[in-house]
Amino acid sequence: MRTASSDQISDLLRAFGAVRWPTGRQTALDLAAARGWSVELETENSLDFLTNLGTNDDSAHALVLSNEATGDLLDKITVNVSDAEESAPAALKKAYTDLCALVETTLGAPVHVERGSNPRKFWELDNGGWVGFQRLADIVIMILWSREAADLVREDKRLGLDPNRITGAGGDEDL
Repeated sequence: MRTASSDQISDLLRAFGAVRWPTGRQTALDLAAARGWSVELETENSLDFLTNLGTNDDSAHALVLSNEATGDLLDKITVNVSDAEESAPAALKKAYTDLCALVETTLGAPVHVERGSNPRKFWELDNGGWVGFQRLADIVIMILWSREAADLVREDKRLGLDPNRITGAGGDEDL
């Protein structure tokens, strides 16, 4: 299973770490342009990119929160960093583990870990945002959360909420 190279991951870590929060849509467009990515689709609340990371699903997505009071705010960027293969769970697990280990050498231990069928790990960036990886059913994605999005999870941790809960599923844990 192919993944983004260590140089490509390091480049994304530097770029994500250089973001100044809060920021808007243009930051995602500039980040993509600096890497030679092309815009595939642009809507009011999202941007889809074609990356050049060398996997069989070279795509990335930016979520932009738009409203009249704040304008547009970049909330999250996700980047596919492995091949998409439904029938290769062992290779997918190895890709996730290897990519996480690569980031640990730069950023140390993760600040947030979620287990389960779609595990993910996040690391704190100096700018207050979080960067992480998530293993989905068929692909590994790299995620950049804005400082504001990371603040929501920090608050959940402060309140002692289980990171593996399913919000809105009912039960006392959602009260």
